[in-house]
Amino acid sequence: MTRSVRDSQKSSVLTSVLTLLCAGSLAQAGPAADIKPALALDGFDEEQMRLAKVIHKKIVDYQEIKKKTHNGESEKLVAFEDTLASGAKIEMLPVKGGEFTWRGEKEDDVLKVTLSPFWMAKHEISWEAYEPFMLSPIPRQKDGLPLDFMREQIKNDIEFIARPTPPYHPMTFGMKRDGHPALSMTQHSANKYCQWISFQTGHFYRLPTEAEWEFACRAGKEVGNAWGDDAGKAGEYAWFGGDASTHYNVPGKKKPNALGFHDMHGNVLEWTLDQYVPNRREYFGKATVVNPWVKATKPYPHVVKGGHWQQTLAEVSAAARHQSTPMWKISDPQRPRSQWYHTNTPWLGLRVVRPEKIPTVEEMYHYWNSGVEADE
Repeated sequence: MTRSVRDSQKSSVLTSVLTLLCAGSLAQAGPAADIKPALALDGFDEEQMRLAKVIHKKIVDYQEIKKKTHNGESEKLVAFEDTLASGAKIEMLPVKGGEFTWRGEKEDDVLKVTLSPFWMAKHEISWEAYEPFMLSPIPRQKDGLPLDFMREQIKNDIEFIARPTPPYHPMTFGMKRDGHPALSMTQHSANKYCQWISFQTGHFYRLPTEAEWEFACRAGKEVGNAWGDDAGKAGEYAWFGGDASTHYNVPGKKKPNALGFHDMHGNVLEWTLDQYVPNRREYFGKATVVNPWVKATKPYPHVVKGGHWQQTLAEVSAAARHQSTPMWKISDPQRPRSQWYHTNTPWLGLRVVRPEKIPTVEEMYHYWNSGVEADE
């Protein structure tokens, strides 16, 4: 082989490596995700992209530190616990990923889904973990960004993350607070909460996709709920069937599913990342998908899963799909209505996931910034 040919090959390899590094994907190589519509590669909000880069670097640096302290070994997919600045803890359980048959509401809506490994919160996010995010220590505009006169006084980038404005009334709706699930946040608020805890912990957090949520709820099984085929045992695993005199409950009082997750059925509804589409097979245009995400293109409807304590057994099943609606803000006196609160949902909460592979900066930006947070 001549020297010029060898030099040419070296240059080609170097170019390829640099391209991967610039894309932030060298260590994250794997099957391409089925995300529709595709994630934009430009047109980013300058401030939000700056924050995404800051948090991405913190996460990557933290992973390298952990790797060095574990003799160069990558982090294992095992249960762990993250402690927030407030002292609140979030327990995370592993989901190994795999394949399952995803059946929708339409007879022909059947997809073969492959999911990569991830961690999911053992419980719904509590008020103790969420309220410090909701009650910002500095004044904010309606979009959650700091007031202009405050910007020069801010010393920590975490305060530049958009956060809720103060609520008009207690978001517990007269129910108990301590140890109970946080309630009535919009999907946008849930997304920014994930960004906020990612900054604090050095781990990337986001909402689960609909497919991830259902796979974890089914404990990786093709069909079925936590109670198996015996609906008579559903009450051992799920809060459901309540009336107007009942209320939400402290997570973890019922039995967990086979993967250890509590309250995947009932108690409070839980946000996912996905826009609701009636037929997912038709939407993706193929029968097999990998890490699917129906990315939002409008404020409503989004998919919420799990049902709540006042719904029927069918409505709290793993397969049941619920849709967000503008009626969830019908009591909001503001015009335009708040980006942060659903005033009529005393049964709406969230649970977070952490994918095993760290996303690129651009992907993080899209997970935390839907672009459709304002009501139409």
